[in-house]
Amino acid sequence: MIGCTLSFRTEPPRFQETTVHHSPLIVGLCGNPAPASKTLTLTTEVTAALADLFAGAATEVIDLSTHAERVLVWGDEAVAASRDLLRSADLLVVATPVYKGAYTGLLKAFLDGFDLGELANVLAVPVTVAASPAHALAGPTHLEPVLREIGCLVPGGTLHVPDKIARDADARSVLVAEWISVRTPMLATAGRELVR
Repeated sequence: MIGCTLSFRTEPPRFQETTVHHSPLIVGLCGNPAPASKTLTLTTEVTAALADLFAGAATEVIDLSTHAERVLVWGDEAVAASRDLLRSADLLVVATPVYKGAYTGLLKAFLDGFDLGELANVLAVPVTVAASPAHALAGPTHLEPVLREIGCLVPGGTLHVPDKIARDADARSVLVAEWISVRTPMLATAGRELVR
């Protein structure tokens, strides 16, 4: 019998105790082109809820609606600063409404600014909001693959929030808490000592 060992990592995991010398940074990214959207509220809530799992975590939320007219402008300083913030993140919350069965064009344009594998080993939590149950698979079929393409790890899959729940603060909080609770072991495996 021939034995073999498979290794898929070329560098240590991002969250090994020997490599982390800073407080973890959790960045929320809202891909809704409308300002003050329910997607932004959800992004902020999920980002804060995840921060409760990570010792000493700092949080930032980027609202892409503030970049809507500039996201395709090459070299725009505000857009570049937002991309730099994602590069420095340990965990991303990437939220989008579902438009025509997929994530928004604004989010696509922003994510297209990253090279293949550029966010290697950054944990990501995709979040989708949609009115139709038929769009519940938009995250796994469209958003997760692009996040993996730019290097993110997506250990817990997508948090899908029906539009009706996204509008109800109490129901939304319950859904977010339950989703995170079920996936805490997966996040703990990916980011060991940062999970309390």
